[in-house]
Amino acid sequence: MNYKMVVNSDLLGQSIPERFIEYAEAYCNGAIALTDQMLRDDQKNTWANAAVVLMLSSHSVELLMKGMIFLRQPDRKLHNTHDLDGLFKIYNEVYSENEYSFDMPFKAEYLGMPEAEIEIFKKEKKPPVPSILYRYPTATGKAEWSGAFGFEVVLFAPTINQLLSDIVRLKICIS
Repeated sequence: MNYKMVVNSDLLGQSIPERFIEYAEAYCNGAIALTDQMLRDDQKNTWANAAVVLMLSSHSVELLMKGMIFLRQPDRKLHNTHDLDGLFKIYNEVYSENEYSFDMPFKAEYLGMPEAEIEIFKKEKKPPVPSILYRYPTATGKAEWSGAFGFEVVLFAPTINQLLSDIVRLKICIS
């Protein structure tokens, strides 16, 4: 057997924001690999695997936006750093140029709700962020997550592939 040691030296020459983006691409690649397995083998098409795909994908989006924000604003303080909607708002303020736009796949949508009700809902019924929701099988060791959850791998595959394309495109934009 031939061994090939992988070490972190390939990242040491990169800035911290660039490392965030490298990790974003790696997490996205992991999500795509598992998505591909789920598409090929129906026995792999389980909620546990779907949750891992969603966790890897959402974390990829989080790292991408953080890396991009830190590239332009290295001293930026980010609060609620797992809040993808909040990060996306900051990202769009920092990168208002068209070439940096991308379709963030984890946007919360409140169809038909007035803005005032949305704000109340967010404060009172704050849903768990994807990085928590998809990381753990239950809300606590004793209680289920509230809500109904589903995943359609055939429909999500193009979304995650588009995310990878966006990451690669954004890496080119910043180089």
